Amino acid sequence: MSSLSNLPYGKILDYWYEKLKGKSYRYKFLLTKTVEVFTFKSYGGNGSNRHNYFAFPKPIKNTISENPKLSIVIPTFLNTEKSLQDISNLLQSISNQVLQPNEIILIDDCSPISFSFPTNVTVYRLEQNSGPAKARNFGKTLALENGADIIAFTDTDCILSENWTSSIVQAFLEFKDFQILSGDTPAHDKGWFGTYHNINGTLNGRQLKNSERLLYGTTANLAITKEVASNIDFNENFPNAAGEDIEFCFKANKKGFAIKYIPTMTVYHNFGYNGRLTKNLKLFRQQFKKYGQGEKILLQEIPNYYAYFDQTNEITTE
Repeated sequence: MSSLSNLPYGKILDYWYEKLKGKSYRYKFLLTKTVEVFTFKSYGGNGSNRHNYFAFPKPIKNTISENPKLSIVIPTFLNTEKSLQDISNLLQSISNQVLQPNEIILIDDCSPISFSFPTNVTVYRLEQNSGPAKARNFGKTLALENGADIIAFTDTDCILSENWTSSIVQAFLEFKDFQILSGDTPAHDKGWFGTYHNINGTLNGRQLKNSERLLYGTTANLAITKEVASNIDFNENFPNAAGEDIEFCFKANKKGFAIKYIPTMTVYHNFGYNGRLTKNLKLFRQQFKKYGQGEKILLQEIPNYYAYFDQTNEITTE
């Protein structure tokens, strides 16, 4: 949800017009940005409160040691043929990891479609569909009970690079000031809309200016320590995968759990664009409608969120 959609239209387009100077796709991007911003603003909240910015406290060092126990937690809701193919692709990418996780916990959010999961996946089915925030909370609780030192989150529509888990462990060992990691999350889609998301940095979080810290990272590509998992929950007031990761990371930052961007921690996100313009445009608008709706809840929880957002830069994937 990395965007400048909270600014007036003119300022948004001016920003990207200058940033993309010399790029062949400059005007195509600006046209697509106009669609994004119109959709986002139509469903979003009032982000006019830009007061009361307070620096986050100094980082609390992580306690990760050699050979930590790593659990992967996946919330899933299988309701289409695409989602079935997505979960198959994700599980295959987990099996291809250079460093295999100690456990895979999948929380089935009361899917209407059944799927036969591999025996190395521990599946828990919720009694009613409750959204990814509740599913992640349930999953991280189980991981903590099983003695996890690191809990890595991803989503059904993702494909992990083969060094994803090894990058997580290595980064926690190398960067002791950080207790949350988020990485490069480019689109799996190869057409224009996938390219747009990469330039836009849609799923790459936001980095605080003049700092190594992130304001937030995406739960499609997020790893936390057991200390974070024990102290912070995902807000179950968010019904969809939109805004709940930002709120989670904001609470973490306020407690001194700093977040770092790790470029080698790569996850490919499948938005589902298929080459047909009308369908792709509809999917694109649905994505930013969902983000706008999530932002409305986010601003209820953190009214001065944009005081912090204004201190950040996007992280592009090109």
